Amino acid sequence: MKNQNGWTIWTLLLTVAVLLAVVLLFMKLTPHYLDNYKLESALEHVSTDSRVTNMTRREILREIKNKLYIDYGDELINLDESLVIEKRRGGMTLSLDYEVVVPLVSNVSALLDFNNSADVVY
Repeated sequence: MKNQNGWTIWTLLLTVAVLLAVVLLFMKLTPHYLDNYKLESALEHVSTDSRVTNMTRREILREIKNKLYIDYGDELINLDESLVIEKRRGGMTLSLDYEVVVPLVSNVSALLDFNNSADVVY
């Protein structure tokens, strides 16, 4: 007597559940990665500006906020807390370090840690 091989209903349900979990995770996390891309783009835009070497912190923040306003990303994070400007000999580094907590299901959340930086050379 031969045994039948193939998927049972339980295997099919397990596969569908795993696929739904992956799709849910993708749908929940993708917008935050796209928002991070906007922030990274704004940081790069400001770091390539030739005037940035003579700007104050407030002016750099204003330039980043203006770029984010155009990209509909001006309210993503608190730039005053997240932006770090480190001056060194021969240039400076602009850094944006922040975390986002994304609720997934019930009391399960994902913590996304983003670290963006751009170097400015005098």
